[in-house]
Amino acid sequence: MKLLLLLPTLNEEGALKALANEIPNEFEVLVVDGCSTDGTKDVVLKHNWQFITQRYGRGKGCGIRTGMEEFLKTDCDYLGIIDADYTCDPKEVARILQALKDDDFEVMLGSRDKANQLQYLGEFSVFVNWLISSMVSHVYKQKLSDVQTSYWLFTRDAVDRILPCLAASGFEIEYDLLYNAWRLGLKIGETPVSIRRRIGKSKFSTYHRFKQIVYGLKYLFLSLGHLHGKRYFLQKA
Repeated sequence: MKLLLLLPTLNEEGALKALANEIPNEFEVLVVDGCSTDGTKDVVLKHNWQFITQRYGRGKGCGIRTGMEEFLKTDCDYLGIIDADYTCDPKEVARILQALKDDDFEVMLGSRDKANQLQYLGEFSVFVNWLISSMVSHVYKQKLSDVQTSYWLFTRDAVDRILPCLAASGFEIEYDLLYNAWRLGLKIGETPVSIRRRIGKSKFSTYHRFKQIVYGLKYLFLSLGHLHGKRYFLQKA
């Protein structure tokens, strides 16, 4: 069983250097880059990882969609995605994979430690994440405590089904991934994971944090519309 670890990057030279010795040797690594101007590519090539420039434009969502396309060209069975800014511990991915296998999940989210989220992300980010996660849990009828997580794991079939539905270009990609996984009826789970201080300057500004509220409400509205449509057709039948 082979796993491809996808790292979307934009000027993450320092973080990649720190991550290099932590990535399990059995993982294949794909770095999808959003036109970095630092030494990100040099670090990638030094470690013999695969490097490509993202398609569709700028933004994290474009990088993840590009990476999913590249994953489907490989013979890997699972796709892991983590942020490349050092906040994620790549060794957690093996544990997430085991949790996915143990209960036959198709999509697994890592639920990051709340105390460390407060320390490293700040109260406003944690509040927004809690608010949207609570509403999503209510609508989806399952406990999902960290819908803005930076840890994701997918089976190959899940990627194949979700990818054609994705449209997000930026930081709203997490909502897009989760919404489409749920809409397609995939089995979704979560497991506790760690989070730590990033290396380098964050690209996630206060403006982006407010936009996450808007995007979260958008995908909740889409979810409610999907549920309403299902009920309508069931009544018709």
